Formats: sequence, structure tokens, C-alpha cells
Amino acid sequence: MKGISVFVESVWRYLTRQDRRLRPARIAASKAGAQPAETPPHQPSSVSKRAPSPIPTASLESTECALLLLGCQPGILDSVPDREVFITRVNAAIDVLRIHDAHVIHARLALDPVDNRFPPLTNKEFSTVVRERQLQNGTPDADLHPALAARPEDIEIRTTRLGVFSKTNLDEQLTNLGVTTLIVAGAHTSGAMLTVVREAADRDYRLIVLVDCATDPDPELHDLLCQRVFPRQAEVLTAAQLYTAMAANKSHIQRAETKS
Repeated sequence: MKGISVFVESVWRYLTRQDRRLRPARIAASKAGAQPAETPPHQPSSVSKRAPSPIPTASLESTECALLLLGCQPGILDSVPDREVFITRVNAAIDVLRIHDAHVIHARLALDPVDNRFPPLTNKEFSTVVRERQLQNGTPDADLHPALAARPEDIEIRTTRLGVFSKTNLDEQLTNLGVTTLIVAGAHTSGAMLTVVREAADRDYRLIVLVDCATDPDPELHDLLCQRVFPRQAEVLTAAQLYTAMAANKSHIQRAETKS
């Protein structure tokens, strides 16, 4: 029975990921009055090297969205400029997602004593973090920032590396919630955000990066990533643009319900 259960779960996760990949095309087709697109046959990567057309932001389904906030902790934000302004913008984005019944997830980078027992000497960045006992779980530096508008019903996960997928069950939680779109914000742009965008893209999530809700100790590097790198795998929007897109989609749904 255990083997059957594992098999059924594997099939369910595969189908959910397929649906996650094809859902934007189905939504666009339904709005145009066309039939949903069928699964395209596999083609070698050499057939076409053109980048796919961007997905219209108006097709956002808010209940299938999750705002993933990275590194909103005193020990991480101490190194960035204008952190008070940054927290204010993040809280405004949280309000936008809550208004539209989307999920809010906080990812904390925090190390327990057991995580410090074997310093990762081959990891240039984290060997220093472990050796200097930075971001220790249970300390103010590793907690969520006190000014962050977190609520008990939000999801909070603890990770021990910059990525949140390799060290947690976040992908499973998102699949169970029916999330197909990840809206990524937080700190640092060149650290956790860059890592998570790559991880999530490999798992076929639709990605939105909130450019005005991301921050980095190096503003020029932040701009380079948001202008040149992230657009390859994500839509790069401001919180105001996200609100407009979600409001437009909500209006479309209401008009469709009225007509039916």
C-alpha cells in the first residue's frame, strides 16, 4: 500500500507541474475565445532559439499566486541602504496580495547549533557565516524584521542556505496550495533572490520579480540583475503594476460571471 501511495503522489505532483506550465496559455486562449492549447510535442532546443513571448500580466489568477519574501531580517537588512523605505514598500506589496486572497510566505535564513557543527569549508560564503555564528536561529538578527507586516496565518519557512527549495519542503507546500505563480521580493537581489529565481524557474513556476521590493548592498548590481538577468525568466514589475494587473484580472472575472 505504501508503494501505491508513493506512486499516486508522484503522478499527482507530475500532473500539477504540467498544469502549472500550461495554465497561462489556457487562460490566454479562453480569453480570446479559442480552444486551450494542447501540450506541444518535444522539439530539440536547436529548432528555435527565440525567447518565448512574455505572458500578459492581466492573466494573473490571484488565488494561484504566492508572495515569497526572502531575507526580511535585521541581520540581512543591516547591510542595505534605505531599509526603512524598503520595509514600507514590502508591506504595501503584502497588502496588495492579501486584498486579492493570495498567499504570503516568509523565508528566514537561520542556523541552529546543529547547522554549525560541520562548517561547509568548501562554501566560500557560508563558511564565514558559520564560523562567525551569524544569523543564529532564535536571535533578533535571524527573526523576521519587527516592522514587517507578518501575520500568524502567513507561511514561514526556515532555510540554511540562500535557496529555499533545496533545503525545505516549499515546493510540496506550494503544489498542495495550487500555486502556479511565485512573486519574489526581499534581500539580497544578488543572493537569495537570484538563487530562488533560478530554482523556481527550473520547477516551472511562473515568476514575477517585484523590482521596488528588492534590495541589495550594491545598487548597481541590483539594477543589472533586474534589467538584464531576471527578465530572461521572470516578469519584472513594480508593486503598483502588480496591483493594476491583479485588479484588471479581477474585473475580467467579475464581468465574465455577470454575463454568464
